[in-house]
Amino acid sequence: MNIEGKMSQRLITIAEMLRGEHPVATAADVGCDHGYVSIYLVQNNIADKAIAMDVRKGPLSGALSNIKDYGYEDRITTRLSDGLKELGEGEADALVIAGMGGGLMVRILSDCDINKLGIKKAVLQPQSELCEFRRYIRGKGYSIVREQVVLEDGKYYFPMEIDFTDGSKDRSAECVAELMEKTGCDKECAESLCDRFGESNILRKDALLRDFVSHGTTVNESILKSLSREEHPERYEQVASENEENGRLLFYLNN
Repeated sequence: MNIEGKMSQRLITIAEMLRGEHPVATAADVGCDHGYVSIYLVQNNIADKAIAMDVRKGPLSGALSNIKDYGYEDRITTRLSDGLKELGEGEADALVIAGMGGGLMVRILSDCDINKLGIKKAVLQPQSELCEFRRYIRGKGYSIVREQVVLEDGKYYFPMEIDFTDGSKDRSAECVAELMEKTGCDKECAESLCDRFGESNILRKDALLRDFVSHGTTVNESILKSLSREEHPERYEQVASENEENGRLLFYLNN
């Protein structure tokens, strides 16, 4: 019985992004909900084992039921936990968190010592506050190894593969230099674009990113038409600045 049929493309993409040359020993699946990601990871040999964790008893009970239905009680355990607070040192070497706000995800990562726990890599998909989240990851000396852009039900998602052990894999400086050279934007503009859209997506010239930026530009143009520059100068300048950055990025993505 294949779990894939029960999962959205977003969740499948997130799980597959954890795949490496060798399976991870144990993946901690935080906010596991129905437990589908944990099941997918072990069913497809992406992880040998998984710990499905959730702060709510209801979803955790449902996850346990699904795990039993698929016969993975020996490879997947469930655990009531607020973030990673109930995870012990050495219990997991990989992490998956998806579908939470970026601020909450930062809090979960800040509440523990990732390196002391022994977690080496993760796939993280914040739902919001992407700029702040990317800055937090880089500020901690971690690397955003790659991102994917996923379009599902009219909404764009940005799952990220994170390396907690090697900050040298970060490509933001490369992206800033590339944007400055190819678009003529200054360093502040280039850094803002990396924060907003992800250096990996930009350097790859992801087609879905191009669509996302184009849509955002159209929305901003509509906002500008409805705003009075005199009555709302700060908001007007913010949206206008975003659209100027968008224009430079679209030039880069289209050339």
